[in-house]
Amino acid sequence: MTGALALLAGILLGLFSAASPAAPWLWIAAASTLLVLGTRLRNFTTPRHLAWLVAGMVLASASTREWQALCVPASSADTRVLVEGVIRGVPARDGAELRFDVDAVIVEGEPRDSHIRHARVVWRDAPVAPRAGERWRLLVRLAPLYVVRNFSGPDSARHAFRDGVHLAGRVLPSTLNSRLTLANTSVDTLRARVAARVGDAVADPDAAALLVALAVGLTDRLSTDQWRVFNATGTTHLVAISGLHVTMFALVAFMAARFAWRWLPFARRIDREPFALLLGLGAAGAYALLSGFSVPAQRTWLMLVLFASARLAARHVGVGRYWSLALVVVVCLDPRAPLAAGFWLSFVAVGVILMTANTSREPAFATLARAASAIRLQCAIMLALAPLTFAVFGGLSLAGLAVNLLAIPLVSFVLVPLVLAGALAALVAPAWSPLFFNISAHLYEGFWPALAWAADCEFALWRATPAIWWFPFAMLAALVFLQRWPSPLRLSAACAVLPLVFAPARMPEPDAARVSVLDVGRGSAALVFTHSHVLLFDTGDSWNTRGTRLRRWVLPALDAHRRDRVDLLMLPTLDGDRAQGAAALAFEREVRQLLVGGGWLASSLPVRRCTDAEFRWDGVRFQTFAAGEGGKYCVLRVSAGAHAILLGGEVDVAAERRLVARLEPGALASEVVLISRQASSTASAPEWIEASAAVLAIATGGIVSSHSRAVTLARWRASGADVLDTRQAGGIELGFGTWGVRMVATTRSSSYPFVWRRSQ
Repeated sequence: MTGALALLAGILLGLFSAASPAAPWLWIAAASTLLVLGTRLRNFTTPRHLAWLVAGMVLASASTREWQALCVPASSADTRVLVEGVIRGVPARDGAELRFDVDAVIVEGEPRDSHIRHARVVWRDAPVAPRAGERWRLLVRLAPLYVVRNFSGPDSARHAFRDGVHLAGRVLPSTLNSRLTLANTSVDTLRARVAARVGDAVADPDAAALLVALAVGLTDRLSTDQWRVFNATGTTHLVAISGLHVTMFALVAFMAARFAWRWLPFARRIDREPFALLLGLGAAGAYALLSGFSVPAQRTWLMLVLFASARLAARHVGVGRYWSLALVVVVCLDPRAPLAAGFWLSFVAVGVILMTANTSREPAFATLARAASAIRLQCAIMLALAPLTFAVFGGLSLAGLAVNLLAIPLVSFVLVPLVLAGALAALVAPAWSPLFFNISAHLYEGFWPALAWAADCEFALWRATPAIWWFPFAMLAALVFLQRWPSPLRLSAACAVLPLVFAPARMPEPDAARVSVLDVGRGSAALVFTHSHVLLFDTGDSWNTRGTRLRRWVLPALDAHRRDRVDLLMLPTLDGDRAQGAAALAFEREVRQLLVGGGWLASSLPVRRCTDAEFRWDGVRFQTFAAGEGGKYCVLRVSAGAHAILLGGEVDVAAERRLVARLEPGALASEVVLISRQASSTASAPEWIEASAAVLAIATGGIVSSHSRAVTLARWRASGADVLDTRQAGGIELGFGTWGVRMVATTRSSSYPFVWRRSQ
């Protein structure tokens, strides 16, 4: 087991190192590793552990270099290429957009070569939806793998590196887009067929989404509310294909094979136990492949293979050896697997189960003892996974302990068998599949209200964003708690909770404010924090994003500051996407007041129309200005003493000129300006630039390489202002007060130079 952990440590060092070693050093390290591993050093284990460590670094470095060699550089963004390739996986639909991966070759454009690259593309309003396994020719406008980067929230560049994506882009409307060949039968086509059968049989889209996730591992159809409930109740592991589901399916197949063995014509030629073991193992492998062969499924199936091999060879092997060998195989097959959250959640959870089972002293035959053992095991898993859940999900489900005791048996032993029976019927007897899927849907409709009620409880989810140093401290505390040591010593691990409960507030002092300008793609969003209040200016949504930008980037930023309410949400103007973002925020957090440019009729939210007004929070002055015909737009100026920040929002050139003309000279003067209309040339009139007299202008959203944007930014630079672009610098943190305005940090300048960030 120590060798496997040393190999994992080496892979982590290789993945997280700031620079990869040169190729000759890799060959020398590989040769040294083979020499040490091939030498019998029974009394000297340290060299072997160092050899495993170096082997991990070599694997990670080689994998990184292979990815870098095929990765399309960021300088190629916005260029057009013609690609041909096979659709990889099952395409996911997001409104009018289809998102899918392609094993592509660039046939026209740069870099043109014969290498097969993993492309991740988006196709809006596709006339014909591509299907898994089909071969297509597509005209693609390239985009950088890095899309959005903030101090909190998902790291899209890391996800691309983890999945081995070499290029990203958007399919352009063209007659060149065509299907070249139809799909051959494959695992992905079978997954798509089962998903289609579920959609045809079940009318409720939420129920169908869950059944598809349980049957074939496609979770993209789950709604935002479903993810919220699963996260709050700690049942996210039940949505994806977990190791428990694969193991359970293997056991069912094993028992069925033992039962059917006696009626088989070749029963006398093969023993019953080997036949049942191999059939159960094959069934589990087929289910793991059908579910997408994720890391938890890989780990489970490999452990089953090792167990069956030892059983057939009549060898006794400790369960810890199964765990460590599965770990070695997983990381050797995919050295980037540790970058996936499922890798850690799966292996740590199983490690805790093995550790707890090996140290358990309760009798296994007593019903009460079994219940106590189940509760103790659930507590151990929750505590051991707490650092990981805080890191991955930004919170810990306090309701998960009680909910999982009921949800795990219901989902794993009732719902999953029905869903799998329906999936099998969809492939071999389609007429019978609606029966199983409809029963499963009715079961979902029965338990979902209870699950949603548990998620809506006040203390169901504990949100926190701990400091980096807390995670190793918490993992050490979890190990102490799991040991069979005296109770006072084990309870000392509870000290790991204290930094979360008594963490100092990140809010600024009175008479000061902090402004977080978020990088949210083509939209704009800025959070203004005072000592005890929060203001959100815009939701970050742009055309057809429908509130997704707010959920993806704004909510993690609020969690990072430990704020569960927004005192004022300002929408610079109203459209459908911003309305959905505001509704999503009101659903997820408490919104005390909503200020909208032009007003918002017929809303149950606490809405008022933007007017020329002024208010103060914690010694900081806020001024709102209505601009445009009928007060269509809303502008915000935040000041502390003689220092101010101006947020233009969506005002156009005409509205800017009218607002400057009707206000007194100096009313808009600000040291920092958030450029209006995502830095397009439809705003930033010369009069506006002169009235603001900004020292720093911040551009957000929009298209990075557009001519309109370049003209606007040149206009601001000509006025003497420095320009920062969130599409280049990432999220920006500003602090200001009566002492002045200062730049706290930008995401790109303050982030560790991981390999996936250096390549973009």
